[in-house]
Amino acid sequence: MTVQEAIATPAPGESSERLIRQLGFACMGTAMLSSVVLGLLDLVHPVFAGGRYTLTPASPLQLWAYGFLQVVKPLGFLCGLYGLFLTGTRRGPLVKLILGFATVGGAWYAVVWIMIAITQRDDAIYVGTRAIGSDAHSNGGLLFLWLAPSVIGVATLLAGRIARWQAVWVVAVGVVGSQLFGLLKPGLALMVEGILWLGLGWIVYASRRGA
Repeated sequence: MTVQEAIATPAPGESSERLIRQLGFACMGTAMLSSVVLGLLDLVHPVFAGGRYTLTPASPLQLWAYGFLQVVKPLGFLCGLYGLFLTGTRRGPLVKLILGFATVGGAWYAVVWIMIAITQRDDAIYVGTRAIGSDAHSNGGLLFLWLAPSVIGVATLLAGRIARWQAVWVVAVGVVGSQLFGLLKPGLALMVEGILWLGLGWIVYASRRGA
């Protein structure tokens, strides 16, 4: 290897740090677009203000914008969870299994939201007689929005690789997030969710040197 090639080729540590930085940015950007901005839009024109399985009158463009941002959400949030897996945990089999479940849940979540935009109905998909729509308990959201950050947060507490308060924040992302949509209007709940995940993405970014 020439001197020029050695200079141009990043060291393994630099490569890992760049990856973690990108994962953190992806999570933070997604939190802003798919939760904070989407929450503001929903406050201006609520989409889910009716009864169960009903949508308020909305243009197809608004529904597709809503659906697109929700499809992006699992991708960006999974980037944040994977970044924490690399920097904050001991990468044990349980955490890997939870990340696998979160990935499957995120994929199902994206499919459901695409169908909500296509059908313009909140009971977009039926599995037997069970309607699947925006409820995160059935559309896969609970796996990557609530379960995964809770488990990974506990794993970071046990590993001690990041600050304790940061690990507690990650746990809170899952625990507090699971209660938001039962306590607040969808728009406000989305905005608080965005703030929680924005903090998680920053934690990933801040812990990049420990990758």
